[in-house]
Order: sequence, then structure tokens, then C-alpha cells
Amino acid sequence: MSSQVKIIDRLEFRGGATHRQNIKGPIQPEMVHFHDHFTDDTLSTDSWLVTVTNGTVAVDHGTYAGGQALFTTAASQDGEVSFLATPLCWEDDLNAVAETKILITDVSGVAVFFGFSDKTFETSPAMPIDYDGGVLATVSGRDAVGFICDADDTVNGVSSIVAVGANAGTLETAIDSATDWADGKWYTLRVELNKDGDAEFFLDGSRIGFMETAITSGTKMCIIIAVANRDAGADTVYVDRVDGWEDEEINT
Repeated sequence: MSSQVKIIDRLEFRGGATHRQNIKGPIQPEMVHFHDHFTDDTLSTDSWLVTVTNGTVAVDHGTYAGGQALFTTAASQDGEVSFLATPLCWEDDLNAVAETKILITDVSGVAVFFGFSDKTFETSPAMPIDYDGGVLATVSGRDAVGFICDADDTVNGVSSIVAVGANAGTLETAIDSATDWADGKWYTLRVELNKDGDAEFFLDGSRIGFMETAITSGTKMCIIIAVANRDAGADTVYVDRVDGWEDEEINT
């Protein structure tokens, strides 16, 4: 009998197994796993680096079930950006993966970036990658990769969900997901890196594209969410959860 069970889709527990302990013995994954469902009263300063230049970033338990991180932009600060980032502990060499679930209340009023960056914040009004002024742009020398939905995007459309990358400040060809972000709807975004700095992108579980050498291989990255105001009104962005995975460091 084989000592391994290989799963190509998922494990699903049904019947009585959903009402009691259903795994006997210790689960010992070989991957590092970070998870935050924002059920604490405040953002953990052990897990998150928060840079607020536009409105507020705080835990919210009153709007949707469970907990969320809530970005609220300031009406008087068009173009300013706030950041929520992990420490710089994620690497393509360890096959890092980042995933989140996000809701934008008014897509026409904000820009939202999610993914990896080699810096935990930018000097506002810059973002890791965005369409400020209608043109895809990044910061000089920046390594970043992820998703952008930007109300200033006149290339793909103001509500388009787009996969983007910057390798040492050189922008990669963006990948339009062909999906428009609808107001008040949750979307799950996932970025997977490999040992060559390539990136694969998934939207709501479906693969939307692959980007070769999206970043400089071997660069330490953070998982980051950046939210910018794009109009004169106050807007809200809800982050339901953030997950990160990567292989453990091993002796070679």
C-alpha cells in the first residue's frame, strides 16, 4: 500500500466528519504559512507595517461578518496612498505565494495594488505599480509584482483587474484579466512566484496569466496592499484575509 496520498484538487469533509475532530495525528506542513483574518481588535504590529498618508487603516468588525482590514480614504487627499505590508521575508527562491480577498465599495474612486514588493511603503503618492495619470508606472529600481485595479487606468479600463510586474524598475507587459471589478463585490487575488522570478496569477481560483522574470530573482519581498484615492470623495476598501506561503529554508 502506498504511504502517500496525492490530491490534485482538494480534501472535502462531509457528514459526521464536519461535526467533530476529523484528523488524527499532528499535521506538519513543510511550508511556512502566514494567515490573518483580522479577527483581533487591532492590526498586529508584529505582523503588519502600516503606513497611513491617506485616511485610516484599521480593523473593522461591524460591516461584514468576521473581521476585515478597512482602508478609508480621505476626501481631501486625492492621489495619496496608504500601505499595509508584512516584513520583507518572502522570496521567489522559496516559491512564495500571496493571496487575499478584497472588496472595493466604489471602484471609480480608488486604486488598489496587491502582491509582492521589495519595499513596505512608497513615498506617497507613489504605489509599487499603478496607472497614475493613465500610464503604467513604477518606482525607480523597484521590484514588485501583483494585481492593480486603478480608476486612472485608461489603457485597460477604469475597473479592469490587471496583473503587473516590475523587474528592478523595468515594467513587464501587463496582463488584462478581462474581468472588471464590480462595486461591492469580493474578489480573490493570488500571485505565485517560482525560483526564476516568474509569476503566475489567479483570479477567483482561475489562472489568468504567466509573467516571465516578473521580478529580480533572489529579492526579499513583503506582501503588500496599497490603496490610493483617485477622486475628491472618501472611499472604502475591505480586506477579508491575507495568506502567504513559501518553502522552508533548507541546508544545501
